[in-house]
Amino acid sequence: MPSFWLLSSPPADTVPSNGDDLILMITVHVDDGLAVTNSIPLYNWFITELSKELEVVDLGPVSMFLAIHIHHDHSCQKIFLSQKSFITDLLDTWNMSACYPLPIPLHQKLHELPPPPPKLLPDICNDDIQVNFQRLVGSLIYLVVCTCPDIAYVGMALGQYNVSPLRVHLPAVKGVLQYLVGSADLSLEFGMDKSVISAPVRGVANCWTITDADWATDEKDQRSILGYCFYFLNSLVSWSSTKQKTVSLSAMESVYYAMTHTMKEALWIHLFLTIHSLPVPRPFPLLCNNQSALALIESEAISSHSKHIDV
Repeated sequence: MPSFWLLSSPPADTVPSNGDDLILMITVHVDDGLAVTNSIPLYNWFITELSKELEVVDLGPVSMFLAIHIHHDHSCQKIFLSQKSFITDLLDTWNMSACYPLPIPLHQKLHELPPPPPKLLPDICNDDIQVNFQRLVGSLIYLVVCTCPDIAYVGMALGQYNVSPLRVHLPAVKGVLQYLVGSADLSLEFGMDKSVISAPVRGVANCWTITDADWATDEKDQRSILGYCFYFLNSLVSWSSTKQKTVSLSAMESVYYAMTHTMKEALWIHLFLTIHSLPVPRPFPLLCNNQSALALIESEAISSHSKHIDV
């Protein structure tokens, strides 16, 4: 059973000198935690109170969390997130550190890869192909989830072969590592504009969502690939690239499904911003370039192009 502790009210000296409301947000992953606050006395009081019930080790100002580098540029009021060390270790593990960087992560369709040469990767026996492939793809997916939206599609595409990868798929994964050689120094940038944060957001200038989908790109199962990007205060905060669960009968339908997938994330982000008293655009801007899908959303009529869509 989980345990809960009721902490006493923080002392008066924890209130910021400018009179702002106290803020203390803590994210926890297993036994690691990261705190954000506008009051150092409040943070110290919280750690003291929590230490009465748990063993807490305060490591000071954060520079690394879950293999993510966190760099603060106080002069520009910006935060940069990167995983250069994680990528470097990954390249060293697979002896790819000195290889020539590639400009794109994937050069060919995975279902059209040519037969592998007879002596391709002779150091990996057939029984070890699956475990090595899964280790590589798992590392790539962790990068995708944290700081590398540029390989989101590749992580999704390669993950489809986790159950039964072939030897020919290993060079494709290593091609992604070659791409990471040249992109390891890239970071996600988050700005801090107090004038924007304190003002209500009503347009698309600082918060918006972009979504799109292809149509039947996968020639094996005829399913479409969708993707979205969420921006908050001009910074990328959420992204996704995934294959649709059903076969779309038109480009309009594939984009319509993509917008449905995107709106599920938009509802969660809207709730998250509301709970933390952050500016929420009303209405929430969702940008799409498919006029047919937009017309379908705005219309209450059931047309011949959409009457088969139930839920």
